Amino acid sequence: MARIMYDAVTPSNIPAGAKMVAGYADGRYANLTQIKSRFPHATVVSIAVHHTTPAHVLDVEPGDATPEEAVRWCTHTMAHTSNKELTVYCNSSTWPEVRAAFQAARVTEPNYWIAHYDNKPSIPARAVAKQYASNHKFDTSVVASHWPGVDPG
Repeated sequence: MARIMYDAVTPSNIPAGAKMVAGYADGRYANLTQIKSRFPHATVVSIAVHHTTPAHVLDVEPGDATPEEAVRWCTHTMAHTSNKELTVYCNSSTWPEVRAAFQAARVTEPNYWIAHYDNKPSIPARAVAKQYASNHKFDTSVVASHWPGVDPG
């Protein structure tokens, strides 16, 4: 059964009853402490924008990490965690480039959280989540029933 997750630069913009939320561990919009405080009973997913920051997810998009830095994040920063329990966030148009970086480095690919704003809550094959909608206050993602590295077990 898929779940819905919300993220926003401003935590107060996220719907109050959210059961799954994501927040930034670093960078210009670091808000993970506020997210955890506002949603103490929710599943919280941490997002890093720099490849040197530990988190559940590394954000690969212009101004944040690059595809090559995603490989370094998995093999150095998060080396203590199996790539099967790590996730890279990227948009659908960048996804092939990110995958190619892992394949070129001969490194096991992580999970993927794909951004594709088509207002369709469907998760692409080889992904665990898809950010499918944004209303300029918060983004909405559909998430698999089990997200390795985020969910226990």
